[in-house]
Amino acid sequence: MNKHEISKGNLIKETNYKKILQLIGKGQQLTKLDIAYTLKISIPTVTTNINELKQEGIIEEIESDIYTGGRKPKVIKLIPDSRISIGMSITKSKVVVVIMNLLEEVMLIKDKECEGGILSDYIQQGKELIQEAIEELNIKEESILGIGISIPGTLNQKLGVIEQTNMGYKEISLNHIYDLFNTTVYVENEANLSLLAEKSIRKYDDLKNLLYIGINEGLGGGIFVNGDLFTGTSGRAGEFGHMRFIEKETGKSYRVEDQISTRSLVQHYEQKTGENIESFSNFEKLVKTQDRVATEILMDSIEILLMTIYNLTMVVDIQEIIIGGKVGRLIKSEPKLLEELMNKYSEIMDKLDLNICFSEIRNTSATGAALLPIIDFYKISNENE
Repeated sequence: MNKHEISKGNLIKETNYKKILQLIGKGQQLTKLDIAYTLKISIPTVTTNINELKQEGIIEEIESDIYTGGRKPKVIKLIPDSRISIGMSITKSKVVVVIMNLLEEVMLIKDKECEGGILSDYIQQGKELIQEAIEELNIKEESILGIGISIPGTLNQKLGVIEQTNMGYKEISLNHIYDLFNTTVYVENEANLSLLAEKSIRKYDDLKNLLYIGINEGLGGGIFVNGDLFTGTSGRAGEFGHMRFIEKETGKSYRVEDQISTRSLVQHYEQKTGENIESFSNFEKLVKTQDRVATEILMDSIEILLMTIYNLTMVVDIQEIIIGGKVGRLIKSEPKLLEELMNKYSEIMDKLDLNICFSEIRNTSATGAALLPIIDFYKISNENE
């Protein structure tokens, strides 16, 4: 037998193993016959793989709850907590850690306020939260699939570099992060991970073309095209906040996130009033109390957001846009403002075959980060890799 035949045999073996795992991973209880029939493979092949999965502690064989007379059939059932995944999101003010099982159920969320520092300081805070979670849930080290980390910035996966972040860090090697852990680490942009979480948790199975816009300290986005996450040539796709507009009066160009982000909303209010409001939460309170200046600034920002959505839809032709982040939640809480502007621009917005909705998930990027090791766990290797 030549090397190619050995390689092909291993691929078939792994493919059958992963297909069975994927099927059971949906949470169903299935007999060996069910599995063989669904996957169109032989009973002996199913039995071999089931024995292997049982030995690894990933599944168990139990008596079926359904009784039709005679002996109860044995069914195969996933042990959801047999493997766990960890997600970590890093922002300027907070580190969040999410623990997730094989059914993509969130087992625990822990967070910690941070006051700045270098990136490794934030990661150290995250590692401490992870250790607390491991002790709290009595997690065995060998059951950890890996750690996904969400970064608020531009990643170049080809070069293995974090090019820029909203936290002021730039040109950081991903190897620097990988070396801080003794398990498999995945690093991705926070908006891409937020979209991944939305798609998984809200079960957008019928929608193949989705776009997520997350508005926090900056503005970022994630794009699903034909059911796959689109990151572009160098991983920069979705950096909508860096798109530029021209101001008619001055002729100056500005980025979208210079007009719509937590940072810019606070800055614009302080510039217009001369008051120091310090934080976005204070800006939110001003909007809630119908402060005229704060409301006008938010209206201007929503106007720019709608034009951005229109332009993006013309380029990507998506079915649904999900708006998330702190500013997204504020806009959602002020439906009259959004409705007023939608009516103002109804001539162009009504032409779009598009649903605009708001994220209902908290800690989306940390949740998306926790999904990465699980997706990899179920994934079948490419024959050409």
